[in-house]
Amino acid sequence: MNVFAILDSLPSGRLVRRIIGDESFEVFNAGERSTAIMMACGALSRETTPTVLLLDSETLEDRLLMESRLEIGGILNRSRGRTPYRLILAIPQVEAILFSDREGFEMALGRKVADLDWFEARFRPRAVFRRLLGDPEDFETEALAVINALDDAALRRMARHPIVREIRSFMAEVQEPAAKRARIRRAG
Repeated sequence: MNVFAILDSLPSGRLVRRIIGDESFEVFNAGERSTAIMMACGALSRETTPTVLLLDSETLEDRLLMESRLEIGGILNRSRGRTPYRLILAIPQVEAILFSDREGFEMALGRKVADLDWFEARFRPRAVFRRLLGDPEDFETEALAVINALDDAALRRMARHPIVREIRSFMAEVQEPAAKRARIRRAG
């Protein structure tokens, strides 16, 4: 069974797609947050394909995270019908996955990253990534080049990141045969 993932940026989508590496995982780039939410609503109302909506939280504050989950979750619930979905808020941004493996990221980047930049990336990963790339006019192209340069070992280590684990958990849940899910429910 396929699983759709809707994100709001091409580099984020490419990164997640490369790490998941499963043919049944289809990634769609909406280009911006509001479009991603609307695409997810459309997919949930028209399709029967389980869908992941992966957005940047843009915050580390619990209260703001909860508000976003409730607001976006409410919008998705009105559209979903019977299609399973998972809203995942990347804290603070999807690029945090890149900074979960220093060795692999530095190898793909082609240089060492200063400790101060590495520390700041915990709070502002996209801004640090952009700065490390030299703040290019075409950030998307430069970011994709680094993401494409990640080797298999780096991708395996980045797969331990909570965002990726949550996506894989959802995929396992929806791809599990219905008969097995029924047995588990009766046993509980």
